[in-house]
Amino acid sequence: MKSVLKRAMTIILSVALGLTLFLELPLGGKVAYAANEVTIIGTIQNTRSYYNVNGPVSAYCFFPSTLSTYTVGKKQVEIAEFSAGVNPDVLGTNDLSSYVGATKAYTGVIANSSSAPFTYTFVISSVADATIPTMTDMDNYLKGLGFSTTTSDMGNGEYFIGCFGWNNTVTFSYHTTGSCVGEITAYILHEDFSPDFGIDTFRIGSNAKAMQAAKKMAQYGNGEITRDELSKYLNSL
Repeated sequence: MKSVLKRAMTIILSVALGLTLFLELPLGGKVAYAANEVTIIGTIQNTRSYYNVNGPVSAYCFFPSTLSTYTVGKKQVEIAEFSAGVNPDVLGTNDLSSYVGATKAYTGVIANSSSAPFTYTFVISSVADATIPTMTDMDNYLKGLGFSTTTSDMGNGEYFIGCFGWNNTVTFSYHTTGSCVGEITAYILHEDFSPDFGIDTFRIGSNAKAMQAAKKMAQYGNGEITRDELSKYLNSL
């Protein structure tokens, strides 16, 4: 069923995870932090490793398990993915390698990021065990948006959910092997099911990014956003 749905959506699957060059955010200077610490369930991903004169360096990002809105400065912002930084004086290390791929509850503050492609950085100060979101949680979210879904649970955190809605003209799918990261596909079809527009390949993103993308597709299906607005969003993925 998984392969049939992907073919029906007419999306070619081929892309690699993008890179970011951000390791540790300085705690001084002109940096806008969230007023309070927040705890976010998600996972750290290693986006790049390289060497400099002082030895090995790694860059990380943080993928939330669910889509949430946070207060940063005086702004309410919906954040699906962060750059990842640390407060080594509090966490005790600036090496996050032991947390890569580990879905846990991470506590820290949110700051503006100076590293593309992320607008915000999650500066982590502590880590605790957490209940990992399941396929059922994602499936319930997608159904709540108005999609009809087909699920396939492969076990060990891997699952695929294919979605159709709005007379089967709005299509979306998410395939994850766990660790709050997976493949997002999204396409709009004509009523004869021929391709209209969308992303021409899958995108790698967090669970939260998948939820955000599905919400945008549903908003288009409901007439809440325009074709140009949806197209601009999909092109940004």
